[in-house]
Amino acid sequence: MPRCSGNTNSRPYSHNLNTDYSHDAVARLGYAVVENVLNADDVAKLIDSFDDAPAHNAVRRKSAIYGVRNLLEINVAVREIACDERIRNLVAPMLGAGAFATRAILFDKVPGANWSLGWHQDSVISVREPSDVAGFRAWSQKAGVWQVQPPAEVLGGMLTVRIHLDDCGESNGPLRVLPGSHRFGWLDDEIEDWKARVQQIVCTVSRGGVVLMNPILLHASSPAEYPAHRRVVHIEYACAELPGGLEWNQRVAPSND
Repeated sequence: MPRCSGNTNSRPYSHNLNTDYSHDAVARLGYAVVENVLNADDVAKLIDSFDDAPAHNAVRRKSAIYGVRNLLEINVAVREIACDERIRNLVAPMLGAGAFATRAILFDKVPGANWSLGWHQDSVISVREPSDVAGFRAWSQKAGVWQVQPPAEVLGGMLTVRIHLDDCGESNGPLRVLPGSHRFGWLDDEIEDWKARVQQIVCTVSRGGVVLMNPILLHASSPAEYPAHRRVVHIEYACAELPGGLEWNQRVAPSND
């Protein structure tokens, strides 16, 4: 049984690598927590890769780096981990063996950038070029890459893998989710109702652990009470082609897939 908390005073569940259980949890609830996916060496390699981050418009800095976009394009270590068998073993049961990574971002919370996000659904994908396709709207560019809001079923058919490079407890701004909200499309006008009806879950995760999440699950994150590193590598996976000649900006998968 899950040990996820329904309030900010309890620890969430964790479990060993069990792809059947994770698949079921993401399908029903919109998320799952899997502990002990990466080892200490894997985590150290990823952290080192960010310490050497170049000056680039995808890199956000204040007192330290707190965000990096376009990681699949500029970070070899992230491309490698996106294809790692341990991560693929979590993705494939949900999206199939042909799944590919389409976008990766680093999030961190540090004293100079102790940010928060209110309740929302992830709402954009990254594509090569803009095109006038029905249902795709709100075009923009971020760090040189085209972003667009697709129909909800596009993002709802994807999977986000959040790899934690630091212990994420209750005091340093963990992910909070509203279970089941991923099954009802865009909820822009219904967020307050969901907040009132559904008990939030606080997802604390140990270093090397992973949160699997449907991108359109309602989620939020508060500022850290005691700002310290809370590095998360956020990787989005897809398995389907886009309509109307649109192309994913990146398609990263093992060469033998």
